[in-house]
Amino acid sequence: MDVATRNFLLLKLAETLGVIAVIMIAGTSQRLKYKPVQFKYPQREGRASITVFILVLAATVIFYFTPVGKNILSNGSERSLIGQFIIALVCLAIAAVALFYRHQPLLSTGWGAKPNLTLGLRIGVMLVFLVIFLRGKVMSIVDGVTASEGIALLLLLGICLAEETIFRGYLQLRITSWLGKPAGWLATSALFVIWQLPRLLTSPADLWLNLTVIIIQSLLLGWLMQKTGHVIAPALYRAISDWLTILN
Repeated sequence: MDVATRNFLLLKLAETLGVIAVIMIAGTSQRLKYKPVQFKYPQREGRASITVFILVLAATVIFYFTPVGKNILSNGSERSLIGQFIIALVCLAIAAVALFYRHQPLLSTGWGAKPNLTLGLRIGVMLVFLVIFLRGKVMSIVDGVTASEGIALLLLLGICLAEETIFRGYLQLRITSWLGKPAGWLATSALFVIWQLPRLLTSPADLWLNLTVIIIQSLLLGWLMQKTGHVIAPALYRAISDWLTILN
């Protein structure tokens, strides 16, 4: 392992521990409470969520291993983000169709419920400031960002909001209702890692490093969802964390 890789992993570890510390401290407050989503038929919902996952995985594999997807990914980091944004929207559309077909509300995807949204935003903003401080990027942002960095931020916000709605919202809520909190959290985290594999395989040289980061990130995001009950917190944290990686 070279020095740059080791330092990057240590930085991600420090960031992860910082996020955990913030949530644990916030958890001592009675305000860190939210209304959980309940499903009348948990087993049926769990099976439906697996069907949705199979469909979004199939769409992702088709995208990343066809000429169109490969062409988008081969034209620089910004085009790569555009590709991720496109497939995130396609997968979100699949989940949305399932939601509409089954006549279920947005609340069942980790959205809605004003107390949950308020809590999610509060925790999300706290984590945004935390990760900016830990990465030492305060002055970089104060000095201003370039147009390409601004576009990257917008794309990452779109990507993370879509993907967290699918995985931490639609899938995790249903699988947790079916299998229970610990098993549902671990199972959804594993599904997210599997779903990311087609994209990771496009950069085989960095596969193990990226896979390690995705595994840690997936577990952390699922835990954040359990603590806040709203996808906005994991989405905001993940978007800013990923953006700071490419910020000069």
